[in-house]
Amino acid sequence: MNYYAFITGLPDLIFDEHKKVHTTREFIDELKKLLSWHDNRIVRNLYLKYDNENLLSFLKLGEENMNFNDLANLSKDEVLDMVACIKEDENRWKRKYPKYLKAFIQDYVTYTELPKFFWEDHLSTLYYNYLLNKTRNLFLKEWCELNMNVRNVLTALSARREGIGYDHLIVGDNDVAKLLRTAQNPTHELMEFIDYYESVRIIDETSDLLEKEQKMDIFFWEWLEDRTFFNYFDIEKIMSYLFKLQIIERWRFLDDEKGSEIFRNMVSKLKGSAKLREKI
Repeated sequence: MNYYAFITGLPDLIFDEHKKVHTTREFIDELKKLLSWHDNRIVRNLYLKYDNENLLSFLKLGEENMNFNDLANLSKDEVLDMVACIKEDENRWKRKYPKYLKAFIQDYVTYTELPKFFWEDHLSTLYYNYLLNKTRNLFLKEWCELNMNVRNVLTALSARREGIGYDHLIVGDNDVAKLLRTAQNPTHELMEFIDYYESVRIIDETSDLLEKEQKMDIFFWEWLEDRTFFNYFDIEKIMSYLFKLQIIERWRFLDDEKGSEIFRNMVSKLKGSAKLREKI
């Protein structure tokens, strides 16, 4: 479907110019009214990451303390209902609830002894596999796989530098993920699988955590620019705009304190992975 009028009316987004434009919430609300039924179903998959965040927050912090992001597809009551379905009666599971969330909750209530950081990675694996298998939109598939590959390569490079095992931290089940889990020194093989390996390696060598985050987002931003260069007024252009908007919004809130948090989380994961044994 052609969205000429809407796209031509969008303000330009510049990576390092965080001027006030649409918020993600405002943009999503507009999209829901504008997009065709088919395109709305495609874009709905983009919001699943917020459903993931809400579910993890509820499981870790409980109903009273959870951080709820209203950009998600599912309401707070529906998040609580999903967990109740698994704990009380799986037959109540609704068709609108994604199947990968059902599998995740089942694992979470069964394997209670696993460390907290493991669950984020496990949910990421289920989420990426779900998107790659479910969506027929090539752009969304490529974006999903790009994010997964970059995350996995950065994790592997950081862990190898520290001499720490990392196979349990690799998410997804594509060729790059399998290679990282099994190869002793996967560098040469990775260069054959992904033509952006050298760019990711350079990002990894950045010691400042906030600078590393910025370089990674610049890499994603440039990929979006190149990938949609010949997409003028279609759903791919709209999705690209949404991803860029999310990047800009994220940098409005990143500061030195957040950089320290990123570092602490990374160190915690790397140390924990050395002790973790696969149980699922």
